[in-house]
Amino acid sequence: MAFKLNDRVKESSATTGTGTFTLGGAVSGFESFAAGIGGDNTTYYCIFETGTNRFEVGFGTLNSGATTLARTYVISSSNSDALVNFQGATEVFCTVPGAKIGLPNPEEYGSSSAPKIITVKVGSKTSNHPYPAGGSSSSNAYFLDGLESPALRFSGVDSGAKYYYKFDTSDGSNSGHPLRFYLDAAKSTAYTTGVTTSGSGGSSGDYVQIAVDANTPNILYYQCSSHGYMGNHVTTISNNINGDLTVGSKLKLPTNTANKILVADGTSFEEVDMSGDATIASGGALTLANSGVSAASYTNSSITVDAKGRVTAASSGTAGATAGFAVAMAIAL
Repeated sequence: MAFKLNDRVKESSATTGTGTFTLGGAVSGFESFAAGIGGDNTTYYCIFETGTNRFEVGFGTLNSGATTLARTYVISSSNSDALVNFQGATEVFCTVPGAKIGLPNPEEYGSSSAPKIITVKVGSKTSNHPYPAGGSSSSNAYFLDGLESPALRFSGVDSGAKYYYKFDTSDGSNSGHPLRFYLDAAKSTAYTTGVTTSGSGGSSGDYVQIAVDANTPNILYYQCSSHGYMGNHVTTISNNINGDLTVGSKLKLPTNTANKILVADGTSFEEVDMSGDATIASGGALTLANSGVSAASYTNSSITVDAKGRVTAASSGTAGATAGFAVAMAIAL
């Protein structure tokens, strides 16, 4: 089961009452729910009773053959936003509720068993692509639900309730263009945490799925593993910053002793207590409240501070890592 939307999906129905609707076939010029949404999937629907003011917009669930639509819950209706007791012939169609536009970036939950489905196809690039064709940039592009390589935003911050996004790459146009995730557009570093794949694209059942939580990098790139710059980027709310962090003015940290920074030297981590202040006095001397460095000059195994506040760090080891941090903090301040 998955949540899906599609354009020009409309069927007639003779069902009355407040229960599940039996779909009576596509209205001329439209396609059926079976063709446009698919069995066992969920979607937004609107039911309109011909010649009346009775209507209902809601979230519905299709049966396996997409011949019936269960009215799972009502979003708005002519019956004070409750189920409508329809009396005559109706039309049922796929729609987008006003709340999807009015709310700030709403996103329905996609679980592992019912992920958000994104249909992927490959076609020729147009001038609307962020990476024009030429050089190392392919002349092909990924089209997601019909849009040319859009920038996406994922949801998901709770490791116990990750949001799942499934990129359906079964369309034959994906053959030879395996979609994968990377930490950079140039594909220097692949990202595979929480990512599962089936096939390489172009065959029935092929897909790429990603589970998103607070530790998913804040910026990812979906690209073809065989050709350059076919895709675009994805952003998410995250505790994991992908790339350099630039602070506009100053970095301000809490002063209680429970807040510390881990500084890496490549092989181990050194815990730096930030419960005190680090300042440069007007006379040029460096003051580190916790370390006791307050004189115009100071030397220990990690750093040397001269009378002008200039800092020399140790050359190696965890002391060097800590000292390097002290140098960075002194410069920042």
